[in-house]
Amino acid sequence: MKKRIRFGIFGSARGGSLIGSIYASGAEVVAICDRRADAIASSKQCYPACRDAAEYNNFDEFIKHDMDAVLLGNYFCEHAEYAIKVMRAGKHVISETLSNVTMAEGVALVRAKEETGMTYALLENCPNFKECLEMERVYKDGSLGGVVYAEGEYAHPMSEQEQNILAPGEAHWRNWTPRTYYTTHALAPLMQMTDSMPTRVSAMASFHPEIAKGTALRTGDVAAIILCHTDTNAVFRITGWAYLLPHGCSYRLCGTKGSMTVDRSTGQMRLCYHEWTRPEGMECNNLYDIKWQDAELGKIAEDAGHGGGDFFVIYNFVKDLEAGREPYWNVYRATAAASVAILSWRSILNGGMTYDIPDFRLEEDRRKYELDNITPYPDDNLKVSIPCSSQPYAPSEEDLTNAKKRWKEAGFIS
Repeated sequence: MKKRIRFGIFGSARGGSLIGSIYASGAEVVAICDRRADAIASSKQCYPACRDAAEYNNFDEFIKHDMDAVLLGNYFCEHAEYAIKVMRAGKHVISETLSNVTMAEGVALVRAKEETGMTYALLENCPNFKECLEMERVYKDGSLGGVVYAEGEYAHPMSEQEQNILAPGEAHWRNWTPRTYYTTHALAPLMQMTDSMPTRVSAMASFHPEIAKGTALRTGDVAAIILCHTDTNAVFRITGWAYLLPHGCSYRLCGTKGSMTVDRSTGQMRLCYHEWTRPEGMECNNLYDIKWQDAELGKIAEDAGHGGGDFFVIYNFVKDLEAGREPYWNVYRATAAASVAILSWRSILNGGMTYDIPDFRLEEDRRKYELDNITPYPDDNLKVSIPCSSQPYAPSEEDLTNAKKRWKEAGFIS
């Protein structure tokens, strides 16, 4: 009988929500690490299949456990350090958010993967949404021609109360994240649909600090608009974590022969062709319902949440490990996407300057950035290398008083 892939989970809040997908993919959870015992208990209560999983509150002890792979579900800005430790401990790793938040971390991550030979994958779920998989299928069928232009948008506006509950504490990463950094939800599906890599980037931000009123947010930006040039000679326009409406993700792809987008009001796919390029038997405008390409797996995916993406990204990782394959979202694509996030922010801070995206498969590109530790995330004294707002901004005493009131009401502080 085939051996089941044994997972450890680091960070049982987000990590715990993926336990069901791990088991549904034919793997199992043998260890969970979290500093909060109640969070581990909650995961085990929700998923009795892992009730016998070992419990740890110390990462260095956890990583010694006999397991094959680790799912990192810890804080957004802390993944690279732990991914490197996982691989150097002889385990495969799947990282739930941006692979690295400094360029030097990206270099170190690539080198660790190559030196250890372990598998690294980015757990970016949006490329596995039903509509994104359908867009990928249509594009790769070839009827749209080569990609010319594409749009990806991730919009997640939050009320004052929601922002404070999701970012409890002045130093919490959500309060210091520039609008370009949370960009893989917008960029990754376009990269995967078209099998493109970003090569150059520039960006501009929209500064409206009223959206931060009553919170501990350190940015007054509503959105960052990023332009990427790609190795497929296309231009992608993407946003990061934008305070725009409607809430959610949307994508559009234009080729030399036609275009496609998902109608937000109906969830249907719209394909458009020129009269002189339309495939035989097709209309110039086509609207149809989107179905899962594998109905059985699609049903499991829908039950797993996040538009089905959570299940498929875990499922693909497990199957890649079983087959000894390199994941599509490997360390090179992951660090390229992270470089877009990091360097587009520098573009904003430098008047829209264009930056080349390094290719970390190349040692000469790595050497350019191996000492680049510039970060918008604070140290213990709330000091940073660069600001996380495109224009000077800091919460007022009134804002912080309100935020602390919310944190107290929610039980985060006494």
